[in-house]
Amino acid sequence: MASNDSSGPEIAAQLFVSINTLRSHTKSIYSKLGVRTRRAAVSHAQDRGLL
Repeated sequence: MASNDSSGPEIAAQLFVSINTLRSHTKSIYSKLGVRTRRAAVSHAQDRGLL
């Protein structure tokens, strides 16, 4: 699984999706979490016990 320091293209490759698909999904996730960055999303998810 991808780590916090993996790049977008690396994560997309690991998930077998295009970078555009990854960006679309991450935008949706960020919106639902009320954050703007991956670091903030990870922190928010950890605070809520999701990770």
